[in-house]
Amino acid sequence: MKTHAFLARLLVALVTACGTSEVDSLTGADAATDASAADANIADTSLPDASVVPVLSMSAGDDYACVILDDNSVKCWGYNFDGQLGLGDTNHRGDDANEMGDNLPKVDLGTGRTAKAISTGVQHTCVILDDNSVKCWGDSHYGQLGLGDTSWRGDDANEMGDNLPKVDLGTGRTAQAISAGAYHTCVILDDHSVKCWGENYGQLGLGDKNHRGDDANEMGDNLPKVDLGTGRTAKAVSAGGGHTCAILDDNSVKCWGSNYFGELGLGDTNSRGDDANEMGDNLPKVDLGTGRTAQAISAGALDTCAILDDHSVKCWGYNGEGGLGLGDTNHRGDDANEMGDNLPKVDLGT
Repeated sequence: MKTHAFLARLLVALVTACGTSEVDSLTGADAATDASAADANIADTSLPDASVVPVLSMSAGDDYACVILDDNSVKCWGYNFDGQLGLGDTNHRGDDANEMGDNLPKVDLGTGRTAKAISTGVQHTCVILDDNSVKCWGDSHYGQLGLGDTSWRGDDANEMGDNLPKVDLGTGRTAQAISAGAYHTCVILDDHSVKCWGENYGQLGLGDKNHRGDDANEMGDNLPKVDLGTGRTAKAVSAGGGHTCAILDDNSVKCWGSNYFGELGLGDTNSRGDDANEMGDNLPKVDLGTGRTAQAISAGALDTCAILDDHSVKCWGYNGEGGLGLGDTNHRGDDANEMGDNLPKVDLGT
């Protein structure tokens, strides 16, 4: 049974929850952004103002933000109590004069290392480096840094750079895309499989509620891949508050984890992935409507949004403040007959 404390954390996080992908929410992550496509985030890099530094990609977390600059370095600013800015202290940045610009240090990623993709969670940050390895820093209460312990990184001196270990993804494995959720992290590997670690009430998709990455011998080859179904692989992944969604190779969508308000889009409030026999072929695909498939996906705190193949948007899950954009406060996806053709598209204007 999931705790009320966990639900409370998610509800508090709703103030920043609208979705992920390249417009991430609570998690802030570039969740559905393939590392190889990071440079495509800016179509025109011509500079009308020579003082402007081009940004290749960005990710807004919970009260902080990070960018990859045009030299593939990383800068972060905002709230920093847990070391999520990766600057070796817990001093916030950007809240006082003379803390930004040239006064804001770059994150030390290690000797000769640069960043290809970045994803911010509530209190932790992850990057895919130029060698397709992964490093994470900030809060690690549930093992969301994937380093086999619960020690924070980046909040004290000498924890970043070459002293910050890479995440063990498994023998010979590298990362193509990454998404930092509230307290968990997911990657798409070079073989298009998915691995997740950190807090686990089903959002890791491993058929149990055991956290991963907070103890020794839980990562690398010991960390199972998420079972997406027979022959299925992932094209995009988005880690939300307590759930995770993926776009599969056939452009369908599957979601797993907590499902308090129908954020999994399966017409009920039953969580998936926290018990045996709920993943793989037993996990239904989200009904997006007749003939519709997904181009991008974004898992928020308690809701999910997708860009469909006709470039329209559909959202489901929690809707207390109208976050689904449907002109009411009725949750969607938590009861039968609310998904598919019965789920309206978000009206974005003429």
